[in-house]
Amino acid sequence: MPAEKTVATTATAAAGRPWYKNPVVLGAVAAAVVVIVLVIALPVSLVKKGHSNSNSGSGTGDMAPHSSPLNGLISQACGTHRATGFSNDFTNQSLVSGDYTRNYSINVPASYNDNNTRPWPVIIDYHGNSRNGTDQYNNSMFYAYPAGQEYIAVYPEGVNNSWQGPSYAIAGVDDLQFTTDLLAHLNTTYCIDHTRIYASGKSNGAGFVDTLACSDNGDAFAAFAMASAALYTDTSRDSCNKSRAVLESHGKADTTIPYDPTKPGKGGELPPIRSWVKWWSERNGCASSDVAAEMQKDGYDVFDYDCRGANSTVHYAVEDLGHCWPSGNGENFDARTTAEGKCEDRSLDFTPVVLEFFERWHLGNAPRN
Repeated sequence: MPAEKTVATTATAAAGRPWYKNPVVLGAVAAAVVVIVLVIALPVSLVKKGHSNSNSGSGTGDMAPHSSPLNGLISQACGTHRATGFSNDFTNQSLVSGDYTRNYSINVPASYNDNNTRPWPVIIDYHGNSRNGTDQYNNSMFYAYPAGQEYIAVYPEGVNNSWQGPSYAIAGVDDLQFTTDLLAHLNTTYCIDHTRIYASGKSNGAGFVDTLACSDNGDAFAAFAMASAALYTDTSRDSCNKSRAVLESHGKADTTIPYDPTKPGKGGELPPIRSWVKWWSERNGCASSDVAAEMQKDGYDVFDYDCRGANSTVHYAVEDLGHCWPSGNGENFDARTTAEGKCEDRSLDFTPVVLEFFERWHLGNAPRN
């Protein structure tokens, strides 16, 4: 009986206390807080773990993913129907960047609307000096290959048909910022995969791809491919401190951007191509004493630097090719025009090489710093 009386007295006293002094209530609140924390934190940790695992891969995949201007964003246009095929309708394909209204052409794969909530990889492809986006569409011809139809391909237009870097470019035009603005714009119009964005280009456009690779604006890109690159902004080992997946082809008969220049080009000083390739190998982790694996093909040589197992610096030297995007069938823009000269070489079909190179890289495994 005394024990029962004590319990009753204690219960009565507890009932008379404010809730925040009541141990029974406080215990219940504490238990509820623990449950809520577990419900929220555990799924988040599992999502993060799954995301990390999905980004792992070959090369340097054990490193943290790139920071990107698009990180944390979800394409706002996923689920929206879009016209497919090639379009250079500048009325509807333009944006303001800096002091200029900038235009772009685009090729949307025929299967885009089959699942328009699927994020698509993107190639931004830069034309050569005095050319335009339609010319480059007909030069790289990604649309003509099944693997190329797995990408949204975008062909921006340079101000006065040139790109930032050489002395002949329009002063004050910031094409690096334009590229970042273009990516943000595409994010609102197409369902894009932010981990698989790539840059390619020819001549002045290829030189700008190198400029982009050497900049923080290039952090959004997983890999970079160039043909006959006019490398006016990257003329020494120390002119760039980035690590990137880089592919380049160059004709040894190129007289516009010579393989081994002996004088400045139209837009300024130029580096020897093999020296430039070596610089990129070192930026990507090779020692200065490392040499590329050389593969001799019919009409061209391949130089592949296997740095830390990544094979992230690859160069094609085409023996009898001029200032051209190499075409195996002679149907691209360069091969069908005579202005560039010596584009009739058929030994290398560069576009499938580019597509295979891009397929290997995403922001989870690409070289970076």
